[in-house]
Amino acid sequence: MSCYALIDCNNFFVSCERLFRPDLADKPVAVLSNNDGCIVARSNEIKALGIPMGVPLFKVRDIVKANRAVLFSANFELYGDISQRIVQLLREETPLIEVYSIDENFIDLSELPIRDRNAWAERVRDRILKEIGVPTSVGVAPTKTLAKVASTFAKTHGDGTWVVESDEERQAMLRELPIEDIWGVGWRLAPRLRDRGVSWAAQLTDASDAWLRTQFNVTGMRMVDELRGIPRLPFGDKAEQRKTIMRSRSFGHTVRDYFQLESAVAAFVTQAAARLRAQDSVCDGLTIMLQLASRDRGRKRYISRHVKLPEPTAHTGQLIASSLEGLAALYDVEGAYKKAGVTLTGIVDRSEWQLSLLHQEHDERERGVVLMQSVDTLNRRFGRGTVWHATEAKRHAQWQSKRERQSPRYTTSLTDLPRLHR
Repeated sequence: MSCYALIDCNNFFVSCERLFRPDLADKPVAVLSNNDGCIVARSNEIKALGIPMGVPLFKVRDIVKANRAVLFSANFELYGDISQRIVQLLREETPLIEVYSIDENFIDLSELPIRDRNAWAERVRDRILKEIGVPTSVGVAPTKTLAKVASTFAKTHGDGTWVVESDEERQAMLRELPIEDIWGVGWRLAPRLRDRGVSWAAQLTDASDAWLRTQFNVTGMRMVDELRGIPRLPFGDKAEQRKTIMRSRSFGHTVRDYFQLESAVAAFVTQAAARLRAQDSVCDGLTIMLQLASRDRGRKRYISRHVKLPEPTAHTGQLIASSLEGLAALYDVEGAYKKAGVTLTGIVDRSEWQLSLLHQEHDERERGVVLMQSVDTLNRRFGRGTVWHATEAKRHAQWQSKRERQSPRYTTSLTDLPRLHR
């Protein structure tokens, strides 16, 4: 019988900040988005103040000030490193792990000799808290969707763990699950379902398949089957294989200079290419996007250009060269830009790589693969950016987002290590 666990880090960004600031325990703490514009992570104390997720800071500045809340700029270097440490710990439990996001990991428990899943969930949760310091919620259930629901119940109904093993336990949980809280439904579809008399997850699973097909597409029907306890979502490598990879960022100020845009685009391509190689894939095209600072009747203005590659690749240098072709076609010397982004498209597994007879020789291509593997190894070992492409030109990196409240990169930068003075 299938069985999955979801290990969900509680208020992850805030928890990472508190690791090195124990004085902030039980105090209101929030993490801000790029350019310090919006609140993207909240401690329970911030939530208790009624501050919603994603709210612009200027709208709640008075509440923040009155309650002496502590604000941090997003420190993704720190969060990513702590996330990798948690993944490494979980891999000691089993290799059957799917990294779903920076703060969530699925584990396939079907083949593990676990007699008491409640005890296992509590042990893993306690181990992460003791060895890494991050509080988690662990949900265990027959499908990935139910495991995600169970992890939510672990926060709201349990003491950090929630295990669903019987059909009675599954149905009881779904009777208490509002329709808008279902993974894959959300606030857009929920009102339509409520208008049709479906307010709780149990009502959805009890509905006939004929009626459900009038409301959902194939993906939605898979979600319903998952809620019924029938596994429909892929696990592991198949689930992790992304069909597109995007990297984008709002600038810290309006950018007009071409070389700053070039630096930004090269940096985004570098990040996307590293992710592409991490899943052992190649891509056959990329899209460059720019957002103009001016507005047309209140609407954001975006321009983009797709570039088809001569042959599929995951080589950073080749991808940067192609991306700059697209950037040159988009750039207007009179323009002012607020954001840029790169999306890799046409992604396939490297084993399906169809080679061109008109381009690189085999030996040259293999040297490129080895070079990129060496770059990735160095950047993993010594920190991202240890080896970087010249086009990223650090002297032109003034486009970087504002992070005026960023904490030190305690675990990834030697210069940020705390110092003891006699």
